[in-house]
Amino acid sequence: MNNKTTGLKSIAYELKISINTVSRALRDCDDISDATKEKVRQKAYELGYIPNNVSQFIKKNNRPLVAVVLNNFNNFFFQIICQKLSEAFEKDKFEFTIVYTIKKKLDLEIIKQCISQRADGIITLIEVEDDAVASAKLNNMPMVALGRNVEKDYVDQVYENDQQGGKLVAEYLSLFNFNKYVYIKMSNIECSRRRQKSFIQRLNEINPDYKIEVVEVAHLSSKLPKLVKQGYKGIFCFNDDIVYELMKTLEKSIPNYKEKYNDVKIVGFDCLSTKTNGLIDIDSIDYDYDSICQYAVTLLKERFNGRKEKKTIKVSVSMHKGSN
Repeated sequence: MNNKTTGLKSIAYELKISINTVSRALRDCDDISDATKEKVRQKAYELGYIPNNVSQFIKKNNRPLVAVVLNNFNNFFFQIICQKLSEAFEKDKFEFTIVYTIKKKLDLEIIKQCISQRADGIITLIEVEDDAVASAKLNNMPMVALGRNVEKDYVDQVYENDQQGGKLVAEYLSLFNFNKYVYIKMSNIECSRRRQKSFIQRLNEINPDYKIEVVEVAHLSSKLPKLVKQGYKGIFCFNDDIVYELMKTLEKSIPNYKEKYNDVKIVGFDCLSTKTNGLIDIDSIDYDYDSICQYAVTLLKERFNGRKEKKTIKVSVSMHKGSN
């Protein structure tokens, strides 16, 4: 069943009228009363159904079009992921478009934007609101969350194994016999919480006699220099961008930082230095970006071919020891 029929059927069921009446009301046909048209339009809005008025036209090359939703293109991670997705799309003969937003979560308005651009499916790099999922399902638009754990039935997900990563960082930092640790988090992101939890759990297993401070990234510049001076030497950052920010902060805030505190170990996540030029090679959790992007495209392809059940793929990670 195509997306148009699926949406019309839901509206018809709710209003207890025929699918044909719903269709003609949305097309503003003269034989449908204004009152019925208004009821149908209101119900379509409530259900998140967006009529795609351009769907009647044949797409160029007849390739599926995928909307990639992101909210930060200045982020090295997003830039690399978009490049790898582009390669995966070309391999599977998909077209794609970037849908940029300043919002923290994919919402109903973004779904409307994707439909207006005639997208057949969505790969999102940001969190997703419930009404957006409901609308995507109603409009038969498959959605894959990449790098995000979205516990919603309709959304497939592929992400790096955060639990494994947190465990590996704990094991690596414990080799230096530290007893004071810091985790720098982003509290509004689920994968940050998973990394924090597994990191602390593994530290407890290795040596329960330790101290840890969990710091929100917004407080990095005010708290980390003090903690380093207090002997907190094992630092795990939610991602590599935070590592680079922290290194600059410590060098600026503490005179002769590198000489005085050369035993401080800072570990990130995403291993950006091995994926792009010009970045300092740091200790970080690494994983295969090509695989994670190809999995995302494959999940969409399976949905286009009729798969109904939700799928989740976790990509294995490893510890990269930098040269810095």
